[in-house]
Amino acid sequence: MVTDFIQKLRLGSKPVIFAAALAVAMVGVPTAIYGASEGNEEARAAFAKAEQFRARRDVRSARIELMNAIKADPEWIDARVAQAEVLLGLRDGVGAEAELDWAVQLGLDPAAVRHLYGHAYSLQGEAQKARDQLLTNDIPPKNQGYAARIMGKVALQMGDEQLAGAAYNRAMELDGQNPDLWVDIARFRSRSGDQAGATNAVDEAVKLDPANIRALQYRGELLRFQFGLGAALPWFERALELDANDVPLLTEYAATLGDMGRMTDMLVVARKIIALDGKNPRAFFMQAVLAARAGKYNLARRLMQQTGGVIDNVPAVLLVQGIIEHAEGNHNAAVDKFQRLVSIQPNNRQAQNLLARSLYLAGSAADAVDVLKPQVNRSGADPYALWLAGRVLESIDERGQAAGIMNRAAIHDFGRESAFMAEAPLSVLRAEAQRNPNDARVVVPYIRALYTAGDYDAAFAEAKRLQEGNRGASAAHILVADVAATMGNYVEALDALEQARSIRFSEPVMLRLIEVLRAKGEMQQAGEDLAQYLNYNPSSIAGLRWMAYAHLETESWTVAAHILENLRKRIGDNDALIMAGLTQAYTGLGQTKEAIAAGRIAYRVQPSSPVVTHLYGLALLADSARQKDAISLLKKAVAIVPDNPVYRKSLRRAYAAQRADQDKVKS
Repeated sequence: MVTDFIQKLRLGSKPVIFAAALAVAMVGVPTAIYGASEGNEEARAAFAKAEQFRARRDVRSARIELMNAIKADPEWIDARVAQAEVLLGLRDGVGAEAELDWAVQLGLDPAAVRHLYGHAYSLQGEAQKARDQLLTNDIPPKNQGYAARIMGKVALQMGDEQLAGAAYNRAMELDGQNPDLWVDIARFRSRSGDQAGATNAVDEAVKLDPANIRALQYRGELLRFQFGLGAALPWFERALELDANDVPLLTEYAATLGDMGRMTDMLVVARKIIALDGKNPRAFFMQAVLAARAGKYNLARRLMQQTGGVIDNVPAVLLVQGIIEHAEGNHNAAVDKFQRLVSIQPNNRQAQNLLARSLYLAGSAADAVDVLKPQVNRSGADPYALWLAGRVLESIDERGQAAGIMNRAAIHDFGRESAFMAEAPLSVLRAEAQRNPNDARVVVPYIRALYTAGDYDAAFAEAKRLQEGNRGASAAHILVADVAATMGNYVEALDALEQARSIRFSEPVMLRLIEVLRAKGEMQQAGEDLAQYLNYNPSSIAGLRWMAYAHLETESWTVAAHILENLRKRIGDNDALIMAGLTQAYTGLGQTKEAIAAGRIAYRVQPSSPVVTHLYGLALLADSARQKDAISLLKKAVAIVPDNPVYRKSLRRAYAAQRADQDKVKS
């Protein structure tokens, strides 16, 4: 297939690079050298204005002038083709196809615009029709680079990465100075897991054309992926200075603002998108998210209906649809949405938890247990999943299992979040890895199995070998870090995590970095790395938790309380550790009433937790009228964890305070 494709692309003369190649996808030259008409005076005047707008990259204004040109002379082929090129730049495949059909009917040779037909079909999702156009033997040499680039996109639509790679290689030979091509190559490399290669490609695009909107946009997207939300904004804003009405760019900008919690700003941009594109589904979706966050579920549902169902299979959309159904008590409908989401993202723990809760409320407790079982039986279990699993098991009279899981939740035995989980017997995975030693899809499960079996030396050796062959993949470095950290080799783990961080400073990388740095005793560096992560990801719940805990450790009570109260507003009162942290912060501040109120909530959520019990006891101890209750709780914490010196010291202090009060009364 790939060989045939390359052969087809090589038919014809050697590549030709045009002076206007930097904007070939959006700023074309008149395609027809003959036609039914050469354009009357009025049409040519409008066409000239359109070309000026296109040179300034104002394709919307160009489109209007080309409409005027076509109206003045409907039989002018050049105007029809130019309009098709502009519509392709606006991602209107249907409109572009219509203009090309007109041009062909007027006498244009279809071979001259096969590359544009292929592009139009690809935008419509008609991959096979696009392929048929792009692989013909009669495409003129000057258009073959364009055709190869679009063929790369089409191949990805068809799921053929090998064909896509061959297409992009051919496009580089024919049109290597085209920045749009390098943006497409960047997206291809990112999809293949080569984040470093993607960054290099988009940097090349920006170098070739610093004013290329798509290059600036995707550089922002990669930075958002690599370092966090805030890192993307300067690139989006730089591109918006060039074209404030570019809908794809505005859409990414609005989504990033929303993810950062800047909802008012997101809403302003979303409304602008709808003013420019009244049927834009993502803009309506963003408004639906905002309505759902505000508890306006009827409004959220109406806004979701405005999307026309075209993005219903997007994971984030399924999540919001499920939340709307769940909030309105339509539990069976919520189950349907969350099941579809889990089928797309089987490792999405939030989706698993929501599905399990919806199944439980819909009366399918046994099914809810099946959903939660894989998660609670492995390391890194979500605290809420443990609590929910315990409640569901209780409801079906599996009290023994429920007690064990609830005890884990009580002592916060969630296990370390790990990249490892054996997926098949070790012998089977070893044989597969030996047959395909360079295939990460085979080797990674083998490493996981070795890790699970406790053969850390072998797992580490395999992980290092995989890392050497995949320097541009963050996941390869994380595998090495996980094995090394388990072995206590923190230097190797830190080195691997720094390499992963340079590719993508994701939440899993951040959490591992903090854990390894703290294990090495480098508390200040851990704090600095966390602060850098939060600078770009200010809404990260995991990051804010760590920041709050760090301030609790240094007795920065006011800052800790502020962070924890904001988290409480976002996720509610049912997180025992957040409420316990607030209890500790308010106790430290001397705000005994607030400390006791927070401790009471935490204790209600997890009465068997030694952490919660201890901190609630200390809050009560600050109230001289509650010393007896405080001693009772502190004794309970010691009973749960007898060897904890901090709990024992607190209990001794409580007894001492009690004796001092008794002595005062006697005297």
